Amino acid sequence: MFIAVISALIFGLSMKFFLIPGNIFSAGAPGLAQIINYFTRETALAAIFTTGNLYFILNIPLIILAYLKLGKEFTVMTLIVVLFSSLATNLFPLTYVSQNPLINAVIGGVLTGLGTGITIKYGMSSGGFDILSLYLSKTFGWDVGMMTLLVNSIIIIGSGLLYNLETAIFTLITIFVTSRMIDAIHTGEQRLTAFIVTNDAAAVTASIRTRLIRGSTVIEARGGYTGDKRDLIMVVINRYELHDLQLAVLESDSKAFVNIIQSTKVLGQFLTKEQQKLMKSQPTK
Repeated sequence: MFIAVISALIFGLSMKFFLIPGNIFSAGAPGLAQIINYFTRETALAAIFTTGNLYFILNIPLIILAYLKLGKEFTVMTLIVVLFSSLATNLFPLTYVSQNPLINAVIGGVLTGLGTGITIKYGMSSGGFDILSLYLSKTFGWDVGMMTLLVNSIIIIGSGLLYNLETAIFTLITIFVTSRMIDAIHTGEQRLTAFIVTNDAAAVTASIRTRLIRGSTVIEARGGYTGDKRDLIMVVINRYELHDLQLAVLESDSKAFVNIIQSTKVLGQFLTKEQQKLMKSQPTK
């Protein structure tokens, strides 16, 4: 909950202190909400169709997708992030921090990417196209940031049509900076290898199978200082599974020693998200 609130506050600051005051459009659903708000802000519906409210409305079908494809816990936390983000956007006053559009574009992009990256790192999402991007990343290992950049081409074109070429350029800068920040925090396509030293290999491997749907290798080992027998578990995961792995180890052996390194290359069978889901749906023999 704390992470969700922090992410929402960062999002609200980005929108009301940098992007909206500078007439610069954000990535994804927030940017689309800004475009719709452009057409409604001078009408009788302006009080209803605020950028914050529109952001929440646009997220409804995507949250349904998250519930169907990404799990109940993920969906609940994402819904909390979206709700607080909408509230923050509505409640924060419109503040002109800078009149320099480049500063607004860069800082707005950094803050948006920071908020989004934090939520993804902790198994949540800030909503919008991030849900679709995260689903494709988990399923096929696609690059989250670059997918977001491609999807948001319509936002860049729309900003240019509504204002001018300069606005489109600064919107492009914002979206690019956002995608780079997301990739810096959450590079989900990268593989990690975890080495876990434990006295209860059976419990740890069972927890890993349940939470991650991952196999592992158990190696007999001996402590270099004490000489006591230990089990060394090796498991390869995607970076986005790191949080789940930490929970799996913590709940099965809180005293286990864990060392995690980045894997340069992985050969052989490595399950995709879809394969993991298929295995999870099959009855245990």
